[in-house]
Amino acid sequence: MEVITELCHVLQPDLQSQSTVTMALPVSLKFIVVINFFASASFQSAAGNIANISQFAVHRCLQEVTEVLYSRRFNIVFSLKRQKQHERACAFARIAGFPMVQGAIDCTHVALRAPHTKPEIFRNRKGYHSLNVQLLYNLTQRIMIVNSHYPGSTHEAFILRQSNAPAMFQPPCQTRDWLLGDKGYLLCNWLMTPLRNLTTCAQHSYNDSYAVTRNIIE
Repeated sequence: MEVITELCHVLQPDLQSQSTVTMALPVSLKFIVVINFFASASFQSAAGNIANISQFAVHRCLQEVTEVLYSRRFNIVFSLKRQKQHERACAFARIAGFPMVQGAIDCTHVALRAPHTKPEIFRNRKGYHSLNVQLLYNLTQRIMIVNSHYPGSTHEAFILRQSNAPAMFQPPCQTRDWLLGDKGYLLCNWLMTPLRNLTTCAQHSYNDSYAVTRNIIE
């Protein structure tokens, strides 16, 4: 509920300025209607769960809120300032002692109807059509980087190589810490992954600390 309240506050000026049919609806109601639609992908469900809202009104809400959200997409940033890096690393370390963490990265499959063009490349390993969307989270579960350009059959390691995340850890940015990724990613000097074939207490401790820290994105 806090997230919805915060987003309504952020979007208030833009959504209040929208005119036409849904002008009389409160911003909070517009936003809740759209979130309901995003969750169900059904105009009928979104309209039925909000009293006295027609499907046409839901359509207008969806159009307005989506356009405003898209217009603010550049507000999603991953600050590379040294002070911010230090704050993120300290906050992550307080979870389970894992040092020098700047964020957790993973992909999630967003289902969609089979496209008319090359539908086979959108079929993921679970058998349904999707986009494989890469997300980079910070400690407060804010999405700092989104990459939604690739179909469901694309491997997450390939998506990472094509994204702007690697550049953050190379000159001239040269973020000095690292990200946490799952076993689908390759270990490198800026991306920590879980260990396999554990034989020592230190290795078990590493994996335990890793799993608790990275759980934020799960």
